[in-house]
Amino acid sequence: MHKQKLENRALQTEISEIFSSLQGEGPYLGVKQVFVRFGRCNMHCGYCDELEKMKEENFSVYSLEDTLREIDDLEKEKGDHHSVSLTGGEPLFYTPFLKSLLPKIKERGFATYLETNGTLPRELEEVMPWCDIIAMDMKLASSTGDRDFYKEHDAFLKIAIRKEVFVKVVVTPSTLPAEVEKCISIVKNVNPKIPFIFQPLSDPIGINQAALHLIEQDLFARAKKELRDVRVIPQMHKIWGVR
Repeated sequence: MHKQKLENRALQTEISEIFSSLQGEGPYLGVKQVFVRFGRCNMHCGYCDELEKMKEENFSVYSLEDTLREIDDLEKEKGDHHSVSLTGGEPLFYTPFLKSLLPKIKERGFATYLETNGTLPRELEEVMPWCDIIAMDMKLASSTGDRDFYKEHDAFLKIAIRKEVFVKVVVTPSTLPAEVEKCISIVKNVNPKIPFIFQPLSDPIGINQAALHLIEQDLFARAKKELRDVRVIPQMHKIWGVR
């Protein structure tokens, strides 16, 4: 677990931390998980709270054995854990390693929980046999500062629907209703029963009230017209003061 270049992407990866905590987002809010936080991401969203951890000096190269050993140790010390969350960064940036890691996690009796930005459908297809729960973000250009990813999100969700999947949309004060409408349409066309989670932006002092107001006054009603399961769930780990 030291700074070096990846020599074998199937047996080595870049990880910033492995730890035990409570899931702070989405419908699995509050369950106890082992978190494996991967180093790099293919996006750098303006609201991301992990940008500091994605700097190269803040992650290390882990072998497959290192990773599994830390998961096993955490389960012994702090279990019983509901699942292992693969988070980041973007876990699917490390698909060759996931193809080695995920079967080993499953062998240990854990459920696997993939937290992803939903922009890498081909990579998702490669690891689908070992995914149990897929927590998929839909990235809005007005919120991230990046381009839109509607095409990628559509392709991704059509693969993810083969397993348990839910969608999260981070809402900021600059979120545009037309963007949310597009996300709603993508989800509806795949399966209107997929849980659709509005996640108001979290400020250092709590939930951004302008973002929450936008959801309450407009966006929630738009989603509820087309989808069966619409919820508002903020990022609770910031409020709890845990990782």
